[in-house]
Amino acid sequence: MSTIILIVVVLVLLGLALYAIQRTPIPSPINWIVQVLLVVLAIWFIGTRAGVF
Repeated sequence: MSTIILIVVVLVLLGLALYAIQRTPIPSPINWIVQVLLVVLAIWFIGTRAGVF
């Protein structure tokens, strides 16, 4: 049960971070790279906490 809560919290925070990054005046290629890094970081964090990696 705690793993599901952790996943939901991480996904909500990821969504808020991606939304905030889209609203900043960062140039498009850098914006895209930062978004991909955040998604990979979230996948890695969830995977390590869930015992997948």
